[in-house]
Amino acid sequence: MHIPRVIVLGALGADLDPGATPGLVEGGHEFYTVNGAFALRDVLAQFSGGRVVIAVTSTPFKCPPAPSETALLMHDFLRDRGLRDRSSIALISPLPVPIPPSPQASEALLVAFAERGINWHPNQLVRGLDATRRVALLGDGDEMPYDLFLGVPKHTAPAVVVDAGLTVDGWIPVDPLTLETSFPGVFAVGDVTSVGTPKAGVFAEGQAAVAADRVTALLTGTAADAEYDGRGTCWIEMGDHRVGRVDVTFRTGTAPSGDFDAPSVELAAGKIEFGRSRVARWFDRQWEPADPSPAS
Repeated sequence: MHIPRVIVLGALGADLDPGATPGLVEGGHEFYTVNGAFALRDVLAQFSGGRVVIAVTSTPFKCPPAPSETALLMHDFLRDRGLRDRSSIALISPLPVPIPPSPQASEALLVAFAERGINWHPNQLVRGLDATRRVALLGDGDEMPYDLFLGVPKHTAPAVVVDAGLTVDGWIPVDPLTLETSFPGVFAVGDVTSVGTPKAGVFAEGQAAVAADRVTALLTGTAADAEYDGRGTCWIEMGDHRVGRVDVTFRTGTAPSGDFDAPSVELAAGKIEFGRSRVARWFDRQWEPADPSPAS
């Protein structure tokens, strides 16, 4: 029996390149890698307050809500340590609103920023840092001084897929419904693609199920009808131990849309269970998070 050649590119994700942004390694910190996050933990332990700038340095980037979450959590961190009055927080984003598919979620975040005195700078990227003068260099030519800079680093496709000739404009183009590349029998899912969804694990999970169905059909000679629906759930840390939730859909041929559930302690517990179930499913191990001691 002839078995067709099938290749699935899975779990490659997007690589991170902090060095691609001039001055970021020398004058700032990234928090999107494990090493970067642990290093930042030690930096925050010594931080005595000042001008905090959180910024995106390139597009596309993983998890669009993450910079907003970082700003809100930074507010809590500074407040709880008695440093908020002597500090400012600015969030610089290339997006026009925090979460474009969901006006409700975006409005909730903008209200939270205003209540906490977080300065929101939309439609803007940081192109580099002047580490000597401690200023962020904005895409429009302006500058913003900082004492602590937290940057979302440039994302790139892994070298193996670039070298294989699979990428176009930096990412792997795929059929948005089947996840098949321009090479028959070759599928790609998740952050490495340009499928049109945000770069986040929940979308890779949904895409993988479709790709698996298509691969099974090719191997067994049966018909495949699974199509990717572009749906995903994003949990949003809103501060004060509360979490919101947005259900978004990026379906080809239609405008992205999203619903929003207001932040609550109950949704914070739901996020923990979501994480626990994925750790068990993906890595076959148990995960018990520390008690977050939610506010009443």
